[in-house]
Amino acid sequence: MADDFVTDFSRRMLASLKRRDQRARGEWYISGLLSVPGRKSMRALASVAGYGAAEQSLHHFISDSSWSWDKVRYTLARHLDRVVLPQAWVLSSMAVPKAGAHSVGVEESFRTELGRVVNSQQAYGVWLANEDMSAPVNWGLFLPPGWLDNEERRRRAKIPDEVAAASPELCAVNTVVELAGPDWGLRRRPAVLDARELDATALVEEFTRRGVPFVMRVGGATRLVGFDLSLPGRGERLFQAQQLIEWAKRFSRPVGWVDPDYSITRSILVSGTRVTMPSIRRPGSPGLPERALTLVGGWSGSKGQPPELWLSNMVEVPPVALLRLGRLTRRVAKDFSEVSAKVGMRDFEGRSYAGWHRHATLCSVAHAISVLSSARRQGFDKSQELSA
Repeated sequence: MADDFVTDFSRRMLASLKRRDQRARGEWYISGLLSVPGRKSMRALASVAGYGAAEQSLHHFISDSSWSWDKVRYTLARHLDRVVLPQAWVLSSMAVPKAGAHSVGVEESFRTELGRVVNSQQAYGVWLANEDMSAPVNWGLFLPPGWLDNEERRRRAKIPDEVAAASPELCAVNTVVELAGPDWGLRRRPAVLDARELDATALVEEFTRRGVPFVMRVGGATRLVGFDLSLPGRGERLFQAQQLIEWAKRFSRPVGWVDPDYSITRSILVSGTRVTMPSIRRPGSPGLPERALTLVGGWSGSKGQPPELWLSNMVEVPPVALLRLGRLTRRVAKDFSEVSAKVGMRDFEGRSYAGWHRHATLCSVAHAISVLSSARRQGFDKSQELSA
């Protein structure tokens, strides 16, 4: 990618840093994330500056400096909101394997995306996404009770006093809700996420309480109350999500969607039905409950494959549109694998809370540079605006 684009974009994103030396180190760091092959160790990133003292300087800049990562994220998000025109805010989980026990938030647990029990950090990123591209703009780091309740660990990791205990579900929701704050200046978009490894009921409760529109993927065993009078049960008892959507399959219709892995249009059968969560049902209320949800099913056509299931509080939106929003998670997964992972999103070697957030922020800038540069080279219709 052109060096002038990297430099110009980096400078714009780092304009909130008050000191010239901080802005210079930020440019070095981003340049290193984009150009250094392999793991982005501090030593490897310092090689971009061309002298030995740069390693210590960059380490201080990331872990112990005073600059605010929030302001950089605001600038990045506002720019991408304008040029990407996102359809949704996609929430994606990220497990970061660690060898030791001193990196902030690390604990041993089973990580589905890694397929094994591993010592790791758990983070949640919010991406601005459309069917052509996506980029992360905000990050939340889940801190287990063993970190927040231990004063010595808090002190060593420099965890701010205002950081309080939160469940993984609340951490995830908070990371999304922050984007709706006045400092971000973004147009509101629905939250989209794969919730199969989280507590769907807790997520629905939190999103509903915060007034956030959502589309979340759920497992087939998720317990729901059906309220479609054309289906068995008529809201009188609980069903598994897969049972409800199989009953609704006869009303399905085909729809095309863009497969991000191959950039081709594929067909899928889509159907939907009205439901609610057991915990928010109002017994004895006639018709649809106050907090009605739509359950959407998608069948890819592969024999024996269960449908993918999506739950949404946007009950006036057609199931086809909800499925298309849900499948933006595939765009994010592809871009994480092909861009974010390569610019070092999982590679931070430091141990501090602030250092982790600053590294994630500058990796997000590097990711944006990479995807916008690619879009400009491919001649997207908005290519003139991508660098504006």
